Amino acid sequence: MKSLVHPAVIIGSILGVLGLVWIALQFSVTIEIEEPEPSPVNTIPATRSPAPTPTTPVQDAVPTPNPAAISSGALRMSNQTDQPVRIALLAKRSSNTYSEAPAHWDFAPLEGSTEGLILSLPEGNLTLNKGDIVVAFAQDGSGRYWGPYVVGETPTPVWNSQVQEWQLTLN
Repeated sequence: MKSLVHPAVIIGSILGVLGLVWIALQFSVTIEIEEPEPSPVNTIPATRSPAPTPTTPVQDAVPTPNPAAISSGALRMSNQTDQPVRIALLAKRSSNTYSEAPAHWDFAPLEGSTEGLILSLPEGNLTLNKGDIVVAFAQDGSGRYWGPYVVGETPTPVWNSQVQEWQLTLN
């Protein structure tokens, strides 16, 4: 009498391997349609790694003054995404040198989404200057990132001369 254990083990192994391959290859595509909202802050589209390409910010109605007229100021950050996000800053200290330790802040999904939050450092107030580099990336493993942005040289973050601060909104 032939045993059915051997063919059953082979069939079970093949189905298990196929199941693992199916799970590994499974992915989903999500299409989100954004409604334009009038806002004094720029909105920034996200990109996916591993194919890093510069993002193109969408300009709102707030005019950016002449870069020579831009001064230093605080950074107001708004996370309008449904992902946890880390904002990183590499501050420029002289003509071609940057601070040794970059600063970073973590934002929960939708944190500061309406008004935004002013970022600060443990030592006190944060002041962005022309040439500082700001980048943001999702912390949920999706690979989304925003930037890098060079303050006063790229269209984002936006200088708001009424309140003397830089504004950055991620969505």
